Amino acid sequence: MARALERQPLEWIDEAPVRVSVSRRMAVGADAVFAVIADHETWPEWFDGVEEVRVTGAAEGVGGQRQVVVRGLGVFDEEFLAWEPGRRFGFAVTHMTRPVFRTLNELVTLEPDGDATVVTYTQSYAPAPWAWPLLWPVARWRLPKVLAGALAALEEQARAPRH
Repeated sequence: MARALERQPLEWIDEAPVRVSVSRRMAVGADAVFAVIADHETWPEWFDGVEEVRVTGAAEGVGGQRQVVVRGLGVFDEEFLAWEPGRRFGFAVTHMTRPVFRTLNELVTLEPDGDATVVTYTQSYAPAPWAWPLLWPVARWRLPKVLAGALAALEEQARAPRH
């Protein structure tokens, strides 16, 4: 059974107790990158640990919803807080089966840089009090590597011909 997380607005990302942000300059346009991000079912192909994504509400736009199965962490229900094609995509986790977080928001921003795009993936959270000792090392050492790997794979997907 999923438990509700505390809801925070997208701007909370900047004041969260834990914030991990990784950027990558991609040799591809912002629209191509956003097309991959918006193709929910392909996230397992480029984001390590994501096993499955199911759209559970509107597939696009603020208020849209999806359910994400993450290896080792269970099922996350997400609601889109930002949906600006070619510019940014953000969401809040509203429920999760293993409530190690009190709050979890994520934001992907895309900034044109000539004929390339600088993509920044930010994950911000407040752990459940009991989970601080478990999640601090993850945030410090593991999560930056996971996000960097996801951005590298995202670039590969964005450069591949779309069907």
